[in-house]
Amino acid sequence: MWWSSLSFKGKLMLMMLLTIASGVILMGLFFVTYERVHMRGQLEHEIQVTAKVAGSQIMAALIVDDVDTLQENANSLRFDNTIEVVCIYGADGVLRVQSFPGERKALNCPAAPGTVDTGFSADRYHYKRTLYSDDILQGTLYVRATLAYVDQHMRRYVYMMLTALAVVSVVSLLVALWLQQVITRAITLLADTAGRVAYQKDYSLRAEKLGDDEIGQTVDAFNQMLAEVEQREKELQQGKADLENVVSERTAELRAANRELEAFSYSVSHDLRSPLRAIDGFSQALLEEYNDKLDDVGRGYLERVRAASQRMGVLIDNLLRLSRVTRQELQPEQTDISAMAQEILRELRDADPARRVEFSVQAGMVAHCDAKLIRIALTNLIENAWKYSSRQSHAVIKMGCQGGVYFVQDNGAGFDMRYADKLFGAFQRLHTKDEFEGTGVGLATVARVIHRHGGEIWAESELGSGATFFFTLPTPFSAS
Repeated sequence: MWWSSLSFKGKLMLMMLLTIASGVILMGLFFVTYERVHMRGQLEHEIQVTAKVAGSQIMAALIVDDVDTLQENANSLRFDNTIEVVCIYGADGVLRVQSFPGERKALNCPAAPGTVDTGFSADRYHYKRTLYSDDILQGTLYVRATLAYVDQHMRRYVYMMLTALAVVSVVSLLVALWLQQVITRAITLLADTAGRVAYQKDYSLRAEKLGDDEIGQTVDAFNQMLAEVEQREKELQQGKADLENVVSERTAELRAANRELEAFSYSVSHDLRSPLRAIDGFSQALLEEYNDKLDDVGRGYLERVRAASQRMGVLIDNLLRLSRVTRQELQPEQTDISAMAQEILRELRDADPARRVEFSVQAGMVAHCDAKLIRIALTNLIENAWKYSSRQSHAVIKMGCQGGVYFVQDNGAGFDMRYADKLFGAFQRLHTKDEFEGTGVGLATVARVIHRHGGEIWAESELGSGATFFFTLPTPFSAS
């Protein structure tokens, strides 16, 4: 609506002009109406007084039936052009004399005095006066006046009022402009300051105060608000600087911790592997060189020593892999998840060609992620599905994506959902090593990879009916 888009200055100006114009017009209408009523009343009064004064002379002439005197009295009543007809009737109601301007001979008197009443009718004034002498009716005087003079006077009055209205309007406009400047200047300055604060984000600005009225109080409140915002902005900037310092310190500490962790990983990789290799090597030497001197129990013990040392070696490898996953910097790229899963499947089939597994991979799965880390995660998930479905006569493994959620599903041993919260912790296993080999680090590694990408991972299963692992990545896949 045009009113809502009009500036405050324009609204105030328009309201002031409308108010002044309405007041002047109403006042003019009042005075015009009053003057018209006054003029009509004055005309009526003059005619009645004149007719009353002439009534005694007319009544005397009617008594003696002096027509000439009646005519003179009738003519004398038309003292100006306002009275256009004077009629005098006898007691019997018969017209005795009449008087009217020479150029208006077409004007006629009423046929009988009883057919008219005193008062205004259309643009004429009718006056009827019955004449009595000692309560005896002597005749009737009828006067008809035109309102032309009243109308002419009213036109002059209206012209005068219009002139006055024009003068008052001009003066009022000038006063309104002055008042508008006085009233709106403070509001305009306040709005300008608010706009500059919003645009420049400079909370040190202050609105200029021009008075102690309500607008001045609003300016004070606005400036107080700016002062509080400025103070909070300074505190926020200081807090941000402090936080950046803390972050810098924590980053330095984290880098130092990472270096220490790298050194520890190197130590684990080399210092722990050496004795494990020695244990495995000497155990193998004993089996090979002193086989004939060992009984079955001794050989069994050595085989168990070798298996434990080799298993510990695998455990150390998994720990190192988990450590690298935690520290490795992400290098996101467009990655074909479908092709990666198919490649992992081929490697598993090449390693165990005797296995018959029905494997299906949804085509067109693409994600923006670190390809190396996601391959580690997929390898662990698919290997788990391969491993835990190994006792099924017809193993089925599926991988797909629905609504941005990836899943790896198998029909293997499954697990009890009561222990699902332990799945992704390091060294947490829901099956014994006699049932299925493993170190309990694989799913922890998967969880680290997915979380580093900003995704989530969870699982659903039923013991003996397989398991499904779900995970999300920040960029949903696009299916071709």
